[in-house]
Amino acid sequence: MVKKIKTDHYKCVYDKPGRQILLLFGTEYGFSEEIAKKLFDRICLLESKNGQLPWQPRVVNAKQYECIDFSREHVLFVVISTAGDGIPPTEARHFSSWLLAYSGDLSHIKYSVLALGDSNYPHFCRTGITVDRRLSELHSQQIVPCHKVDMEDWDVINRWTEQIITCLDALTVEPCLDYLVIRSCDNDSTPLRNKPFLSRLKIKRLLTSDKVNHEDQKETIHCEFDLTGSEITWTAGDALGIYPENNPPEVDHLLKALNATGDEMVDVPTWAYHNKPDNQVSLKHSLMKYFDLKTIRPELMLLLQREADGTSCQNKLDSLLKEGLSSKKNTFLHEYLYEREVADILEEFCEVSSHLSPLDILNQMKGLQPRYYSISSSPLIDKDTCCVTVAVVRYITLGKPRTGVTTTYLQDRLTINQSCPVFISENPEFRLPANTDIPMIMIGPGTGIAPFMAFISERYFKKATGINRLYFGCRHQEGDFLYREELEHWAHKGFVQLCVAFSRDQPEKVYVQHLIRKDADLLWEMINDQNAHIYVCGDAKHMAKDVHKELVAILMNKGNMTEIEAEKFLTELESKGCYQKDVWVA
Repeated sequence: MVKKIKTDHYKCVYDKPGRQILLLFGTEYGFSEEIAKKLFDRICLLESKNGQLPWQPRVVNAKQYECIDFSREHVLFVVISTAGDGIPPTEARHFSSWLLAYSGDLSHIKYSVLALGDSNYPHFCRTGITVDRRLSELHSQQIVPCHKVDMEDWDVINRWTEQIITCLDALTVEPCLDYLVIRSCDNDSTPLRNKPFLSRLKIKRLLTSDKVNHEDQKETIHCEFDLTGSEITWTAGDALGIYPENNPPEVDHLLKALNATGDEMVDVPTWAYHNKPDNQVSLKHSLMKYFDLKTIRPELMLLLQREADGTSCQNKLDSLLKEGLSSKKNTFLHEYLYEREVADILEEFCEVSSHLSPLDILNQMKGLQPRYYSISSSPLIDKDTCCVTVAVVRYITLGKPRTGVTTTYLQDRLTINQSCPVFISENPEFRLPANTDIPMIMIGPGTGIAPFMAFISERYFKKATGINRLYFGCRHQEGDFLYREELEHWAHKGFVQLCVAFSRDQPEKVYVQHLIRKDADLLWEMINDQNAHIYVCGDAKHMAKDVHKELVAILMNKGNMTEIEAEKFLTELESKGCYQKDVWVA
């Protein structure tokens, strides 16, 4: 018999002996948790064979590792992502540190790891790979090899899951004969991803000019949130997680595609950060707050394919899915879904979707996740005010206007003195040098300027003597020169060496990497003679790679190194915290 906690049936305690399985997840955006819960559902369907007691899985967040007695665990499956370029997810960092330092014996544990990541980053899946290697070093018994998942590659995820299920079918494990209780660690009052703080928007201002008429003009805003009474603490370099609400017209569009009024009552999803037992809300409210209307999950496509038998939609769905669910391998499917949102799919295959209930569709939709923005203010100056820099996303696909969920929520729908849920995402790999005399080279085009506004503000507050050399890039001097007044003020005082690339104010485009190449002699001196720290913030796929290539070129040309030696030099700087990157893939 299973006693299930109503708020989340994946957290189980058992009042009968059985074979325990710990499904431990570490996540930044919720995807690892989603996979762990899917594995839980599969394991619950397994039938006991040869008189063995049933499997008893439970899903636990890695942040609760201190509540787990690993001496009593026998089967451990870890699903863990890598946040950004090689660091553990915020809530799994203490677990990762604990595991690396653990010196006990875990030879009694049978395990497997699913490592999630994005191959656009150099340190692809590093967290999961490290956890897998460390469990092996502690003599745990790997029963299924570590699988590396590139983004949401469901082909790999499903292959790992099937291997787990097959392995469990033949696995012999001693049952737990006493009542297993996992004490709760949820009494921490600090706001986190699953229990954010309702913060008031104090200030919102446009950073880009609305007086110029460039075809490529961007729209970027500065927002300040009031954290008074929240017990939130942060460090310059951290990010602010923000939970948005969907755009009402987009919700109405989906309701129409669902043939629903929106007044239908539905359960609050288990992932909702303020979920309560037996809590119900209207379908419209649920779509507004809890569901991702943009991302089309493979399960939805598979559901439509299963229900399309004998309809005119069948051939098209079969064609879309014949190369599998992996966006990396099935480029046809990836390009098709990239241009569409959930409502588009339901409308396109209305012959099938019209026979499905709204609940059928909801069960195959992704939860609305928080978005993360680098904090552009220092807590030393005002610990109760947290600032972010946000580029508003608007675009067109299939002739239809589209919007970025959180960016347009902040710009168009969240008004001054209104509140929204926020929390801090720590970024311990992106920190100011403790010694304020150390020179800094900061490279951040566009909204990549955000953490450097925090860095420079804090160094100015501390009266730091180290050089602050900033490479900032934007399209037009009179259009999107973010924080121009503040930066030029610091430059006028001699506190900041400001180097700005205006990419489209002349016939040939000029980017930050071009300025770096031009300053090769100076930068070599700063890196080699002055032990300067290098910081890069922004796009990982293009900018960060281009900047890295220029740094390698400087080391080769000015330091007389080979390419291998230059790469090794930068790797050593990185390991010492002297070359830090806060980068993301758009």
